[in-house]
Amino acid sequence: MPYPSQPTSLSSTALSTRPVVLGVDLTSAGARPGAHRARGPVAPRPFDGERFLHLMRTADRGLLDFVSLDEGFLLHPGRSQVTGRLDTAVAAARAARVTAGIGLVAAVDTVHVEAAHAAVALSSIDRASSGRAGWQAVRQGTLPEPDEAWATRVELGIRSVTQVWTGRPGSGAGAVELDAEGRFRVDHDGIRFAVRGRPAGGGDALPQVPPPVVVRVRSEASAALAGRTADVARITVTDAAHAVRLRRLVRDAALSAGRDPEELRVLAEVYVVLAAERASARARLELVEALEGTAAMGDGLVVADTPDELATLIADWTTVGAVDGFLLRPSSLSSDLDAITDHLVPALQQAGLFRTERTATTLRGSLGLSDVEAAERGLPTGRLLSA
Repeated sequence: MPYPSQPTSLSSTALSTRPVVLGVDLTSAGARPGAHRARGPVAPRPFDGERFLHLMRTADRGLLDFVSLDEGFLLHPGRSQVTGRLDTAVAAARAARVTAGIGLVAAVDTVHVEAAHAAVALSSIDRASSGRAGWQAVRQGTLPEPDEAWATRVELGIRSVTQVWTGRPGSGAGAVELDAEGRFRVDHDGIRFAVRGRPAGGGDALPQVPPPVVVRVRSEASAALAGRTADVARITVTDAAHAVRLRRLVRDAALSAGRDPEELRVLAEVYVVLAAERASARARLELVEALEGTAAMGDGLVVADTPDELATLIADWTTVGAVDGFLLRPSSLSSDLDAITDHLVPALQQAGLFRTERTATTLRGSLGLSDVEAAERGLPTGRLLSA
């Protein structure tokens, strides 16, 4: 059954001073961890570069703000435990050359990858995309740890990478060994990838303005971390009331750190299954649960409905100030991403909640963040409040 041509339940509203931020997580476009050992309904799946680039172009065509590649993104299904891998950075740098305006947020480990290497890898995305790079700060580990400990370690990583960007003394900016062509090599489970970096002994410096930093928020500790260090807080919630509380914690932490809370964007994650009719979407969700369980959906909000109903939810949450936007995780990459770009985005545009054309050329501009150099205290964040 075709999708309705017009929104059925979303009323038209005047465009707000700051449109809804809309991103899409395409982590599952990578190779599935352990797929080479998988048995049952999920067949082994290597990374398909052409399919990945097609998805990136689709998201770009839909005028979305950014694509996120989380730490689970892999180029090869057998590399889930390889330390120091830069799968997301390599993939984002490749996608930069086939997209025109969408932001590219790559998750880069802050422990197994040296700060200087991470900064150079991110700068390669930023240069290739003319300022559309973003960085999700993560700390990969084999053992679970309390959120407080996780936040502390991630903050140390953010500070270290930012010190490289700002060229502060003791940042270790000269620790990257590059070849004569200005590249350093990343050994990637037996396959060598070249990541474009700064030429040794001269060449271009790192961009003056660091890429926007994305931090995942699940608790008060990580909310405080996001308020101190992030440009985008990616929150995991199941209802608007919880989103309101976390957004308030993030903004209060920013204010306590001397930052302008208006220079942060708080986005709610939502796992989406979209169809022309609600019953069809619910049936597909049940099929996914039966085949793969609920782990892939995460602990956040799950929406199995029509694009129009999702547009209504987005309007409701942003109107009450629960969030500044959403990070959508499509269940079926092809069909759900098409539904987002071809049906959800037009519904939001008709309601005056989303752009009808791109005017910004950088990710910071698309998010409505001021283009300010990192503060003297060494954090990659936006405008500071005057003392």
